[in-house]
Amino acid sequence: MFESLNFFQLVSKGGYTIVILMLCSVISVAVAVEKFIVLSKMKNMSKKEIDAIQSAVASSDIKTASEISQKSKTFLGDVLAEGLKNKNGVAVKESVLRKISQKTLSLEKYLSSLGTIGATAPFIGLLGTVLGIMKAFNDLAQASDAGQQTVMAGISVALIATAAGLFVAIPAGIFYNYYTRKVKGIYVSLESVKELALAYAKKKGLT
Repeated sequence: MFESLNFFQLVSKGGYTIVILMLCSVISVAVAVEKFIVLSKMKNMSKKEIDAIQSAVASSDIKTASEISQKSKTFLGDVLAEGLKNKNGVAVKESVLRKISQKTLSLEKYLSSLGTIGATAPFIGLLGTVLGIMKAFNDLAQASDAGQQTVMAGISVALIATAAGLFVAIPAGIFYNYYTRKVKGIYVSLESVKELALAYAKKKGLT
């Protein structure tokens, strides 16, 4: 039976919730791909680079620390280089916090869309099923010669909306949790970079 149904028949049976779920699915995949591309391009600062920066900070060699940060061309290096541009401890703190905020906002962009889709898609699918069942019973009431088979056929098609809602919600929820953990991990790394920059400011007696 399902094989013979085309898109327009599914819409008529399950309501326009099917269209909404399809749009949610497209958005979910687009956000997941975008986050994958962004995070895959991010280079991690090597332990050698981190040790060299720490050594430079310990010896108050801000020029070397800044140069290593810039040459690393990494996410963390950008943040640290921003902080080390300043000589004043307050300015170091403010610039680092501002850079961290900018970076985390760019990483968290569109993630809320995945969370929203994951949370609402099952209910959208359930709404489509309810509307489809209501239509099936309405068709039964209007057709005097319709029997149990007609009602069951309508209900079975209406249940596709619930299945579609779960099909969209489960991957969206998985992607949301995965990328949220990745972003939180990066945020922890950024915090360690902030502490390194502030340690320099404290060492120089600028805080």
